[in-house]
Amino acid sequence: MAPRYKVTLTEEERLQLEALTRSGKRRPPSLFMRGRCCCCDAGPHGSPWKVAEVAEALGVTTRTIEHLKARFVEEGIEAALERKPSTKPPKLTFDGAFDARLTALACSPAPAGRARWTCGCWPKRWSN
Repeated sequence: MAPRYKVTLTEEERLQLEALTRSGKRRPPSLFMRGRCCCCDAGPHGSPWKVAEVAEALGVTTRTIEHLKARFVEEGIEAALERKPSTKPPKLTFDGAFDARLTALACSPAPAGRARWTCGCWPKRWSN
């Protein structure tokens, strides 16, 4: 079973999170959701909600809240608010067959009603 993390905010951290979520400025929804982790505050300055209650209120899974709490406890408030960077870049590979099909399609006549090929003209089977 995964360890349970207990989020205990200082008064300063709690005020910072409340200001972040109540400032009225446009913020990404993901930042707002992560900022609402103050609902899980088990410290003396907050009234702790259960993980299930927070997840239901924010419209996310309980596992998302648990991951967020773990990042908060292990890495701090800034790491919990920022999106976790990708560990590896996406792997794109184009083999010779793909290259040949793409070249053949690009050299073929444009579709009916078009003067030339555009990105909107690609066959559906090429869209991923």
